[in-house]
Amino acid sequence: MDGIVSYTNSQFGEEFGIYIMIASIITLSLCVRQVTIYLLPRLFSRAIRKSDKFAKIESNSRKSIATAMFGLMAWKLLEELPQYDNDVSGTIIFWTYTISKIIFLVYLIRSALKMVDGITIAVGLMDNDGKLDTTEKTLISALESLMRFVIFVFGILFISDAFGFDITTLIAGLGIGGLALALAAKDSISNIFGAISVLIDQPFKVGDWIIASGIEGEVIDIRVRTTLLRTSADTIVTLPNGSLVNSSVENFGKRRWRRYQPLLHLDLDTDPDSIESLCLAIYERIKADDKTTNTDSSYATVEAITGQSIDIKINVYWEVKSGLEERNARQLLLLDIIKFANERNVDFFEPRVRSNR
Repeated sequence: MDGIVSYTNSQFGEEFGIYIMIASIITLSLCVRQVTIYLLPRLFSRAIRKSDKFAKIESNSRKSIATAMFGLMAWKLLEELPQYDNDVSGTIIFWTYTISKIIFLVYLIRSALKMVDGITIAVGLMDNDGKLDTTEKTLISALESLMRFVIFVFGILFISDAFGFDITTLIAGLGIGGLALALAAKDSISNIFGAISVLIDQPFKVGDWIIASGIEGEVIDIRVRTTLLRTSADTIVTLPNGSLVNSSVENFGKRRWRRYQPLLHLDLDTDPDSIESLCLAIYERIKADDKTTNTDSSYATVEAITGQSIDIKINVYWEVKSGLEERNARQLLLLDIIKFANERNVDFFEPRVRSNR
């Protein structure tokens, strides 16, 4: 650079070479920008063919990345130019250098923000069914918000450092301001990190029936700040995610089986052999059911004899996936018990009948 500048100045006049060099640097940087635009889709051609989302991200961020490369090339080359005492030359070099630095930093941050959308692709790769549900969409939203915040903060620090600001003082100022902001918005921050914890640990998912903070209902949506439950009364309860992290959650959707324990009350005058036959018939019915699991722990036996009735306790485990399926299984079992009782002339305890005797 020194040689070119010296030669040009000697031929065309003092400091003319510096203008030629600045123009050359800008031209070279523009060429680098065009080459970057040309190479990026070819470097990632395989990923672009596999994912339309990646192709869209690459297309949206391509010019920003190329412009950042233009600014970086111009910035670093202009740093090598000799310093001139002349006001005109010094001013041109300074502003060209400063503008190049601004272009690089601004477009670097801009391209990073555009590539935050890649989180959707990352979460999609971890998804087994190939379709993002509400839980995964909420995770994407929370992570994108967090990444944009991190990029914004570090972008401020990089720009400040590039222009010679005292980073230590700035970080201290941001620390004090951040502390005040954190104290003012601690509940919102707690809910956001609570959402991330819920979505990563997955104690429940959309569609599960849970009991949390004393509220029972079906999870219908998991948002960045709150989780929505629909109760059995068809009302919607909004629970802050921060409270869910610090409370116990009972998830009925995680059950491997459903346990059913009905208690039958038989008339005291019932024949013992008929009762034994009824218990055996019920037990055989339980074992023959395709939905029954853990048959070794299933039973139908006389539990107690009270002053009013003979009590039969039934214990059965069903491998069912929904509440509707469980209710249907209960209905079929109870109807069969009525049939077995009628076949053996077994009467159920009726308080009104016994009180009139």
